[in-house]
Amino acid sequence: MKNKQSALILPPDEKVILEKRANFKYKWYNYIGGKVVLTNKALYFKSHKLNLKEDTTRIVLENIHVLRKGNSLKVIPNRMIVGDREGNEYTFVVTNRNEFYNAVEEQLK
Repeated sequence: MKNKQSALILPPDEKVILEKRANFKYKWYNYIGGKVVLTNKALYFKSHKLNLKEDTTRIVLENIHVLRKGNSLKVIPNRMIVGDREGNEYTFVVTNRNEFYNAVEEQLK
């Protein structure tokens, strides 16, 4: 199923819960702009077309074992860190982080 808001092609059993503008930390110094999308089954990051690296990242909610908040420049409360069971860590800089964080936390219950 193609979602018009996020331009993601989702499996038929997935529904979008929340979508926010975000940046995804690609390397320690490099961020990719796009959108972070929460569905009832997974967390997605879809880069926008202005990036050199156009990509979609999918993290299945069942595989998430770490979810925490972080700050940019030690004072700006806008980071969300997600860790999966394979040991990968994903850092997102999210518009209105608390709303998105709370929605992810609710889906993990």
